[in-house]
Formats: sequence, structure tokens, C-alpha cells
Amino acid sequence: MKIMKTNDILSKKQKLILELLKRNNIDKLKDFINSLETPLYFLNSTNFDLLTLALSLNCSFYIIKLIYNRCNYKTLNYLVKDIYHLYDMSNHKDETIVNYQNSLEVLMDSNNNVKSPLLVSLEFSDFQSVEFLINKGADMYFKINGKYILEILREENLLTMRKLNFLLKNGFSLKKFKIERLSNFEFKYIKKCLENFVFDTNFIKYLLNLYKNKSGISKRKFNHRVNNEINKIEIPMELYLKYLDRKDYKKVEYLYKYYGTEKTRSFKDFILFYLNYFDRNFNKKSFYDFFNFIINNENTFPFSKEYAINENETIIINKKLKLVELIKNNNNLKLETFLKNNNYILHCLYSSKSEILNLINEYNVSSDIVDILRKYFLI
Repeated sequence: MKIMKTNDILSKKQKLILELLKRNNIDKLKDFINSLETPLYFLNSTNFDLLTLALSLNCSFYIIKLIYNRCNYKTLNYLVKDIYHLYDMSNHKDETIVNYQNSLEVLMDSNNNVKSPLLVSLEFSDFQSVEFLINKGADMYFKINGKYILEILREENLLTMRKLNFLLKNGFSLKKFKIERLSNFEFKYIKKCLENFVFDTNFIKYLLNLYKNKSGISKRKFNHRVNNEINKIEIPMELYLKYLDRKDYKKVEYLYKYYGTEKTRSFKDFILFYLNYFDRNFNKKSFYDFFNFIINNENTFPFSKEYAINENETIIINKKLKLVELIKNNNNLKLETFLKNNNYILHCLYSSKSEILNLINEYNVSSDIVDILRKYFLI
């Protein structure tokens, strides 16, 4: 890949203002701007934008405001071909960003090398500038190459909880940003967005007003209000499946509270259907693990502990019957395959060596069967 030199792409005036921005000297910058015979914004082009450049060079907030005002930006929702990664960033305060900027190849591939002012200010954790840009009309939902800024930050590994909290505080919401787009985010970000959107400030104010005014409310009306909050958002099934397949049942349980109590029956059917779908080895392990979670943990899933115990006991009984059948028939290959596929539950089938020895004696099995049983039950 040919690396372009700054000299190849910048005009004389652009080089001069670049050096001034690097020095972060607002007085000299003002002198330079006043010496220009043409408006400052004439220096901007598709791959050289003073505002984006100043943000990337960690210029003072006063310089950011000066450039914004003197360049007469009609909108902040625009794209610029990112070339500031060609400049020396060794004096930048944020070590993470320095390393990021020094990785030319990564940046060249990142989002086709296109940026917006708001994205740059968030990349560099310049929250004062972020707030300023939002107040001046920078759109948090502005898409770059079909992606939202939040998605780009995640792809760049530059998303933090502080940045998300800042955006949420300034009006970012799942009302416009579809939750499906969060499917590849860390769960903590999904959780934060949900908590900000459902049972939000308006709902809290509603409860406080009830308390303040000592207003009574029927249980039915209150439950209706709660269900309306929950129904503000529909969790995509793909999100449940992602964590169900990973056996991350705590996350599935957390998402379940947004499902709505009136749909409990359908949720039970949904879980059972996909436990069967994830039973890839046809050995009931997906069911057994899920019901073990129900048995061993306090949870809000619509399955009782008694139900889970009965289901797992049924799995154990059926596997015992199958094992006896294979031993009785002296079927070496099928027995080996069965024991291998059901290794996760063998300790529940027979708890002592004497029980296995009794099976061997009862059915007068071959030496090959004995060897297989010895291997898996350590007799």
C-alpha cells in the first residue's frame, strides 16, 4: 500500500494551519485566519476538514468553537475523507488513541476511512466537544456507510460505558436505534440501553407524583401501566437465542422480564422448542443444563423447580433404559457412541461401580462390552 505524504495532498495554506493546530495556539491561529483574503472555510475539502482535524489533534475547546464559528458550518452531519491519521499524534494525551492512530492499516480499513465530527469527538473521548456538537445539531443517529456512530465505536473497540451514558444523557434512545442493531454488542451495553428506555424518567416521575399526591391506584391499573412500559420494546428472538445457545441463562432471564407477563405461555413454548433445536447431538444436554439452572438458582423463568426436576429425572430414566438395552444386546459400536455422546450425565445413571458390575453379570456381556464400560465408568 502506498502511503501518501502530507506534502502530496495539502495546499500551502492547509499546511500552515495544520502546523498551528498542532501547536494548539489560539492567538496565532486567529492571526492567521485574519490574514486570509478568503473565508476560512475555503480551506475545507472532501479530505481536509478543519473541524474534524482540530478534534483529532486534541485542540482546545476554544479552537473548536472558533473553527466552528468561522467556517460557518450549515450542518454538522457531513462526511469527510479521514486523512488526519497521516499526522504525528505522538503528543496526544490518550495513549489508546495514539496507538490507534499509529495503526495506519487499521484506520485505512476502518469504515472506508470516512468520519464525521461527532464520531471523531467520541473516538477521542472529548465530551465537552461532543456536547457542543450535539447542541449545534450533530445527529447521534447520523449514519456513516450505513452504520450508526455507536456501531462504529464498537467495531473500533472504542465504545465505553462512559460514552454510552453520555449519549443516553443527551437523548440517545432505543426509540430510534433499533435494538436488533445491539445484537453484537457486549451485554452491559444492551442492558444499559434497555434500562434507559423502559421504566424511564417519565415512568419514575409518574410514580413519584402518585406518592407525592398520595393518589391511590388499583393493582389492575398499576399492572397495566407496567405492562405498557414493558411493551414499549420487543426483544428480538435472535437475542434470546444467542444467550440460550451459549447457556448464558442469567442473560436470557434478564431479557425475559421485558417479554410481558401475558405472553408467558408462548415464552415457555419458545424456550422448549429451541432447547430441542440446540440439542445438536440428540442427547438432551441442552434440556438437562437448562433445567439444572432452574433447579439450582432462584430465577423468574416460567418453569417451576418441580417441573425441572421431573424433566431431568425423565431424561435420566430414559438414558438408563437405553444403556441397559445396548448392554443387553452386546452392541459395541452403539454402546460406545451412546456413552461418548452422553458423557455429561453418566454420573447420574449409576452412582457406584457395583451397579455396573451387576449389569455385566446379569446380561453375561462380552469382554468388549466390559472394556467399554470400564473405560467410561472407571471400574
